[in-house]
Order: sequence, then structure tokens, then C-alpha cells
Amino acid sequence: MATRTYQFGKTRPTGLVGRRDLGEQVVVGLGAATGVMLGFAFSGMPVLAGAGLALPILFSLAVVFVPYRPKGTSQRRTVYRWWRIKRYHRRALARSGGVWVSPAVEAGTRADGTQPDSALTTPEGLPGMTWVPVTVRGHKAAVVLQPAAGCVTATLEVASPGLGGKEPSQQVIALERWRELLDAFGNSEEHPVKRIQVLARQIKSDPQAHRRYLAQRDESAATAGAPQWLRDSYSALADAVSTSAEEHRYYVTMHAKFTRDLAADSDARGSGDEGLAAVMAGYLDELWARCEDADMPVIAPLDEARLTALIRNSYDPDHPLWDAELPRAHAFPRNVDVRNGEYLAARAAGSTTSWYHATAAVTSWPTAPVGPDFLAPLLIGMPDVIRTMAITQNLEPTDKAVERMLAEDTNNRAEMLRNQQRGRNVDPRDVIAADATGARGMALAQSGAAGSAVVGYITISARSPEELARTKRTTFSRARGAHLRIEWLDLEHARAFGNTLPFAGGIK
Repeated sequence: MATRTYQFGKTRPTGLVGRRDLGEQVVVGLGAATGVMLGFAFSGMPVLAGAGLALPILFSLAVVFVPYRPKGTSQRRTVYRWWRIKRYHRRALARSGGVWVSPAVEAGTRADGTQPDSALTTPEGLPGMTWVPVTVRGHKAAVVLQPAAGCVTATLEVASPGLGGKEPSQQVIALERWRELLDAFGNSEEHPVKRIQVLARQIKSDPQAHRRYLAQRDESAATAGAPQWLRDSYSALADAVSTSAEEHRYYVTMHAKFTRDLAADSDARGSGDEGLAAVMAGYLDELWARCEDADMPVIAPLDEARLTALIRNSYDPDHPLWDAELPRAHAFPRNVDVRNGEYLAARAAGSTTSWYHATAAVTSWPTAPVGPDFLAPLLIGMPDVIRTMAITQNLEPTDKAVERMLAEDTNNRAEMLRNQQRGRNVDPRDVIAADATGARGMALAQSGAAGSAVVGYITISARSPEELARTKRTTFSRARGAHLRIEWLDLEHARAFGNTLPFAGGIK
């Protein structure tokens, strides 16, 4: 059976020429208008008139088109692109001096064993949040309320070998079932869950753990009287067991915005945060059922302990992901350092060394048709790399998605037509992107499937800046093998790191 191919939407980031966003167009327009006014004001003095006409125009063009790389960064962007990023970084430095320190150690605990509110603050890059416990299908779960972001989230851990472990025919079926899951949320106007995030986390395991266990067993007094044939048979079995240097975990997060309808439902279920959490518990049960229908068996929802362990392991991979005894106040490490523009450093309490993290955004999805397992180079086959890949989909009804794609396709065609009329060569990637947009709109119209805006982020972790730099290069080459283009988010790694935590962030 032939493998079905898939195409993605707006696939190529704006380069140094071509389409510009509204802000860049405003900057160029203001520069041109200022130049014309100055030229007219100094019309009696030709030299000043020429300078007044040319300088504002040249300055605005330089702001929008000329890239440069600030000190302490690895990316080249224009002044316009850097302005907002550097403003965020300056504010982050002003808030905490660049080093956030967890108050959990000094805050202590109350007489009943709970932490005071001062111990529950979040580090730089994350909004304030409240965790509310609920029960779903007899399992404890945690619903996370983020008032500053105006949303609420909940997460399931799923058992999935990934598409790479399936036959081509099974891959197509799995994707069709996943599409049905998205349609159930996206095509329902009244459903508050309009965003789904999938997290694929790869952590290091210990391939020598079994061998060390054998050594300890042989030295134990309990096995001193065991016959030699039994020892040899167990050693032969241990040699036949295949061990791996990597371990994979998968999570699905649902995200709902605060709306009047959601508030009304929560008031009917209870008061305050508890009523809202009860509503989300019902939607989490629905997500659970739909994940199982999509051949994604659910291990368990993330309760307070499991969510704490996942967040702490993301910042501090030395902390075991399965350690569920950590208090929620210690979900975040002792220090989070954002002073360096090329990475985020995190140090755990009692540790003298830091972990270094860098996050990249997927700026270009495949333009040519690809198979359903096109992400395999990034998701598997990267031993000894600690990585989290987050793909977040913002869902919308079919009619709105088709309208948006029609507008996008019209803009793409108009831009290519203008370039042809001006005698410019049309970039073949623009032609492929325009054809892909039209084909995707046609497929949506025919199938009635929900549309989605897709963003992707990749976080990698290492023990030193040098190791992190090597891992960056490996990840970049792997991304190219997966037909993706990624960009490291220098100066905003703290904010970008939060997009690979189970809070479904990263989409405006």
C-alpha cells in the first residue's frame, strides 16, 4: 500500500526580501512619508532637501531589511525583529537581575505541612498559575489555571511507540484517528477546548543499570548458595537483553480559554476555581476517551506529583522523572539564570553545577509532500540527547480555516504576480508554498476536517555550554533531515522554554 503524503501550510519564513508583516510595512511607510515631508520642507535648499528625502527612507529600509547579530547571540535578525526581543530581555534582567531564585527553601512549610503562597512563585518566562486537584475516572489529576494568560490546562500521559514503530498502513490509520480527535474539538463552536499540545520528551536512561544489578547480586549474601548453572543462565539472559540509551515519554495537553460560556458552566458546577476545575475534569475525561479511540492508550492524567516531577525533570534532568515525592513548591529548580542570550541555565538546590537549555522554534514546515513519519530524524535516533519537542495546534472550524487559507493563497498569488510584473524572478519555494496552501484548502473543503494553526518548539539540554553548542548543531542538521527549518530563540530562551512545558503555550 502506498504511503499517503501530507502537506503543511504557510511554510517559509519571511526572508530579507518579500512579504513583510504589518509593523514592518508601517515602518517603511513612515520613513517614506517623513522623507517626502522633509524634502518638501527644504525644497528651497537642494542639498538639505535631498538629505531629508533620502535619510529617513534609507533608515527605515535598514531597520526592516538589514540583519545583524548582537553580542552574545548566534542569530542574525533585523533591527525591527530584535527590538521586541531585546526589550523583553532587558525587562527580565530588571525584574530579577537575570537570576531567579526559588523562594521554596526559605519559605518553609506551615504547621499542616503545606507551603505558603510565597513558595509557589514561577520563574522567569512563565505566568503565575494555580493548581487545582480533581478526579478523573478514579485517578487524581491537576488542572492548571493561568489567570495572566487567561487559560486553563490539563495533561494526560499516553503510551505511544510513535509512528516510527508502525507499518505504513497503520501510520495512515493512526493519523486519521488523530484527525478525528482534532475535529471533535475544532468543529464544535461551543466547545471551549480549542488547543491541543503534544509533548515528546526524550531522556537518558542507564544502559548499564542491569549489568550493575548483576554485579550487586553476585556479591550479595542471599545468592551465595545459588548453583553455578543458575548464575550462568541468568548472566546469559542478561547478555541477550537489549538495552537502550534513551527513553521516550509522550503527553497530550488540552487548553481552554477563559470565556463567558466556560465561566457559566463552572458556576453551575461549583464556586471559584473548584467549579472551573470540575468543568475541565469533564473535558479531560472526553480527551481521555478520544485518545484511546485514536490508538493512544492513556497511562494516567498528570496529578500534582507527576506534573511536579515532569517540570522539575525538564529544568533539572538529574531529578528522576518517576520521582513523585517532590512537593509542588520544588517543581522549579533553585536558580534559573537568563543573563546569557544563547541559553537558559538552571541549578538545583544542593547542586554545584547547572544544566543548560536552548529552545528553537520551527520556522518552516515542509513545503513538499512528506510521509507521516517525517519527524522521525528528530524524534528517534538521537542517543544521549535530552530533548523535548512540543507541537501545539490551535483549532478552528472548517469554514474559518478555508476562508483563512483562501486569503493566504490570494496574498501569495498577488505577491508572485507583482514580482513578475516588476521583472523579478519568482522564488520556486514561493510557488511550492502557494500550491501547498491551495491544496490544503481544497483538502479541508472536501473532508470537512477542522483547520489548525501549528507551531513547534524544540528544547535541548546539556551539562555545559560546549556540549549544548554541539547538540545544537546536531539538532539543526536533524531538523533539515526532517524537512524543517528551525531558529534558536536567543535572548528569549526563558519564555520559549515554557512553550515545551505542558501548558500549551507558544501561540498568540
